[in-house]
Amino acid sequence: MDLNEITKKVIMVSDQYEKNCNIKRDADWYILKLQEELGELTQNYLSYTLRGRNRNLTQEELKKNISNEVADILGQILLFANYHNIDIEKSMEEKWFTYLK
Repeated sequence: MDLNEITKKVIMVSDQYEKNCNIKRDADWYILKLQEELGELTQNYLSYTLRGRNRNLTQEELKKNISNEVADILGQILLFANYHNIDIEKSMEEKWFTYLK
């Protein structure tokens, strides 16, 4: 699966989320939701590394939560970029991959 295909699927899920939860996604929503997901990743990471409550979860369950939160962050980044017409592949080429040349 390539990045464009992933983005299309993320948009479909987000559209369904908007409809099911009766929310309005605007420019602020995308960045605020990204921040929320980063907070959830941080919380789960702290629990996994024994610096936060484990909420009676096993290390395996905590690790799975981290994986899920990473997916949420990637999804939110793709949504943010799509909403603001940012070409992530081009941005990566210009910002990161120039160091490989």
